[in-house]
Amino acid sequence: MRIISILIWISLIFSNIQIMAKSPILSASIKDRMVKIETSKKRGSLIQMKFGNKIPFGNWSNYYGPFLESGIQYSWLKESIIYGLSSTYFFGNNVKNLDEILEHLITRNGEIMSNDGSSLSSLQSEIRGGQIGVHLGSLIPKWGNKNNQPLILFEAGMIQHKRKFISSGGVPQLEIPYIYGLDNLHRGFYLQENIGWIHIGENAPHFKIELQTIQSRTRLVREYQFNLDDYDYNNKWDFGIGFRVTWILPMLREKSETIFYY
Repeated sequence: MRIISILIWISLIFSNIQIMAKSPILSASIKDRMVKIETSKKRGSLIQMKFGNKIPFGNWSNYYGPFLESGIQYSWLKESIIYGLSSTYFFGNNVKNLDEILEHLITRNGEIMSNDGSSLSSLQSEIRGGQIGVHLGSLIPKWGNKNNQPLILFEAGMIQHKRKFISSGGVPQLEIPYIYGLDNLHRGFYLQENIGWIHIGENAPHFKIELQTIQSRTRLVREYQFNLDDYDYNNKWDFGIGFRVTWILPMLREKSETIFYY
């Protein structure tokens, strides 16, 4: 038994010697395989001003062509999660089928007469409207760095759009309350998806660029429209795609650290 014990102790000592001899090589191997990654965790709020355009599809495209949009956003950023409030204003003069809409006001000479019997010197029609809602999304740090990262954002809320007539003459049919029968005011709910890139660096400018798609379900607020000569109670589906650029004023706190991966 004493001989067996001696042999066991000798084997243990020999094993420890081998491990100690190999440890510098093992440490060097681990050191060679270490990956150093700088991480940055930002928290705070973002004040944003945006400008872009939309191309309408679906029922929307029956009334308007491409138009512009501008608006503001207030977001809270918590590491990679971003959420907040959004508001957008629509404007543009690409209104379709204006002659058909105003057909009941146009004389045989192709003119619209004002109160004093003269022809209307100018008439302009524009799309006006907007949307207000909430947004929620995420940055994707592993595809960027601490200053530049991809962004996915979802937005939902209420939307409305209408025709706005701007004239320089007095035409009763283009004044309140008769204009309500021509303004094509639609209102409803929308869902919007944004994908883009956000840059928040050490120095200005801070910005993001985004592609967006939108789907909305709307219906006429004034159910009777003169150009339809009928009531319309139907729900409509509006779609659109767009592009926008946003200027950002960040108010953030940043915590940075270095992590080693093996």
